[in-house]
Amino acid sequence: MTPLADMAVYEDADFYDREFANRAHDASFFIEQAKQADGPVLEVACGTGRITLPIARAGVHITGLDVMRSMLDRARQKSLAEGIDVTWLEQDCRAIHSERRFSLVFSATNAMQHLHDLDSVNAFLGSAKRVLAPGGTLILDVFNPDIRKLARPADARYLHKSMVDTEGQDIRVEATSHYDTASQILRFELDYLREGKCVRTKRVSMRCFFPEELLALCRFNGFDVVRRLGDYDASAFMPHSPKQILFCRAA
Repeated sequence: MTPLADMAVYEDADFYDREFANRAHDASFFIEQAKQADGPVLEVACGTGRITLPIARAGVHITGLDVMRSMLDRARQKSLAEGIDVTWLEQDCRAIHSERRFSLVFSATNAMQHLHDLDSVNAFLGSAKRVLAPGGTLILDVFNPDIRKLARPADARYLHKSMVDTEGQDIRVEATSHYDTASQILRFELDYLREGKCVRTKRVSMRCFFPEELLALCRFNGFDVVRRLGDYDASAFMPHSPKQILFCRAA
């Protein structure tokens, strides 16, 4: 297995919280799935608890797992401050160890795409399967590759998103990207601009999973895909859907 790539972007938990403070549309989807799970829940790559903590507030017994200590330290601080009972595990998702078996295991918002090689993907899926309770569900959430975006020239600069910093100033996030067809890895360089001046640069690389490939990987690892959605609004998966959200159960 190859080492996890670009984990440095998650070392600054404070900046991560500021960057995603207003993101909620994915959280509401996973909160609803957790409430329906009828048993303990495991979030893989939970970060600072952006999704984990709202699920716990909803009365669900949840465990958050992440490989980055900086993110888990922030998550623990927040749960302690609120008096919320959450179990936090500092573990690699490719080797999950837990005596508890979970009714729902989920990996949200493209986290699985940090697994760049086949051995890592298989290790994660096998590890998740081992901690699922009988009849439990694994939810995978990755983006649906858009050929037009993958074909962007490496020197083509574009607006990735906009955000507001803690001082109330607008931040413009511009990106360049390059897709490696052999490895299926899409590499981004993100520049955070305040009043035209770059205040931070992040490099992120994401493994692309094509729809039939992802179904085959699940089947190879002993899962049946019982449902496939195209976005957090629960719309059915279509060729041009932005997301691939798979509900998997042990075959």
